[in-house]
Amino acid sequence: MSSTRHYVISVFVLLPLISILTLLIPLVSGKQERAIGPSYDAPVEVSAGDAVNGEYLFRSKCYGCHVKENPNAILLDTADFKARHADDASIISIVRGGPAPMPAFNSQMLDDQEMADVIAYLRALP
Repeated sequence: MSSTRHYVISVFVLLPLISILTLLIPLVSGKQERAIGPSYDAPVEVSAGDAVNGEYLFRSKCYGCHVKENPNAILLDTADFKARHADDASIISIVRGGPAPMPAFNSQMLDDQEMADVIAYLRALP
């Protein structure tokens, strides 16, 4: 009977103690929390976009969803799109932020120069 009582007491004492200690480990170790969502990278100076490379990148990363045959696609070669996104910053915000259902393309997936290339391609569309 005594060993059962010690077991019950140890469970009720040790489990909460272990739980509290696991919560304190990040505070003691100095690890920083990671942000949720796409990472923000400071703007980097890039050269003017290359529309030819932008077309290649667009076809390999974007075309599958932004094709005319997709009934839910937002078409990027329309006057409406060009009027709503006349500045590059709005396109960058959309691509980096990925409004649902579009995935976010962070700088590891599409670096700043590649982003400039894709924008140059989009601006060259008729």
